[in-house]
Amino acid sequence: MIYVLTYNHPHKKTQDLLLTMKLKNYSNIHIISTPWVKRKNFKPLIPHRLGNTHNIYPSDLSSILGYKYSEFQSLDELPTLEKDDYVLIGGAGIIKKEIADTKKIINSHPAYLPHVRGLDSFKWAIINNKPIGVTSHIISEEADQGWLIKQKHVPLFSWDTFHSVANRQYEMEIDMLASAVEDLENASLESLAIEGVEVSRRMPHKIELEMIKKFESLIKNQTT
Repeated sequence: MIYVLTYNHPHKKTQDLLLTMKLKNYSNIHIISTPWVKRKNFKPLIPHRLGNTHNIYPSDLSSILGYKYSEFQSLDELPTLEKDDYVLIGGAGIIKKEIADTKKIINSHPAYLPHVRGLDSFKWAIINNKPIGVTSHIISEEADQGWLIKQKHVPLFSWDTFHSVANRQYEMEIDMLASAVEDLENASLESLAIEGVEVSRRMPHKIELEMIKKFESLIKNQTT
């Protein structure tokens, strides 16, 4: 069984993940939602995720796709995971150590771990001259660490814009998460733990302006 964690609220990443899994012909899917908690909305100066969320709740989407659906009050109600069970993070809050320690929880992070951890990883990778990529991994208690399943660099082209690269990265993130359980067969599962790499927060507006200049310079150096 593959479980997909999400919120009991329309959620773009979850919608794209479930549709991708359906296209990949996955059938044994159990969607688990927990309450949506509205947080203070940080407004970036230069947003990099521009896609629209469809106004459909996961309960309705699961019915359309033919997937099982359960709604819990917390992840403490997560069923006991058997040998071949795994959990994909479509959307979730803080995951407790006891759940992370099962080594069954899989995430797809929009960065080439372990170089960039935390929020706005795409932007921080640009400003700090780090590889732009995506990593699927089994999570650990520490944010954006754990054990490697697969990672890829995001291709860059001379005709790219900031948003074309951001969108390409997002599409890779969804595809790699949808394929992560299958990719486990050939995964090294090497540790992603590293000292000295802090978990980043939202990028301040002032640094965003520096970042976009760096991005433009990066693209000018592309030859294909």
